Amino acid sequence: MKKRNLIAVAASALLLSACIPSVNPFYTDKDVVFDARLTGEWREKDSEQPTVWKFEKSDDKAYKVTTTDKDGKRGEFNAHLFKLKQEYFLDLTPASCEYATNQAELVAAAMYPGHLLMRVAQLAPELKLAGCDYDWLKKQLENDPKALAFHTEEKDRFILTADTRALQRFLMKHLGEGELFEKPCVMVRK
Repeated sequence: MKKRNLIAVAASALLLSACIPSVNPFYTDKDVVFDARLTGEWREKDSEQPTVWKFEKSDDKAYKVTTTDKDGKRGEFNAHLFKLKQEYFLDLTPASCEYATNQAELVAAAMYPGHLLMRVAQLAPELKLAGCDYDWLKKQLENDPKALAFHTEEKDRFILTADTRALQRFLMKHLGEGELFEKPCVMVRK
């Protein structure tokens, strides 16, 4: 059995705020688009130790994304750019997950590398990515637990269990400022 690594190890500081995994993708095949403007290396603008994101074409409409944070930690993701109405989003899943080598394999088998969501506010000339606002979503789900299906994990974390259609309805309903997505991180070509 292949060992796996926890999602957070691969995530950069930008992604940490967006770590609200879903068991289902945020896109359907008809929503997926490929935009060559996304390919290449991007770094956080105005940062002395920027996080770097490298987008490479993976297959017909997918990307391989490699993130390197300020401490040199790397993570690889499979990503799909998708469009709902006029809005662009990225659905990221870890390319591989390798958990601690001293951990029982049964524990690793129970871990699920979920889908992470980023809003793509702009593709060019700068790349603007916005992660989900965990605190906002947590409050929404506490106030209305039926708004979106989820499962509470230990330490007050949760994983979304809603189907793709429900996820899309929810995110399109909450695109306003101060809602589901945080302020975008601005990235420039490296």
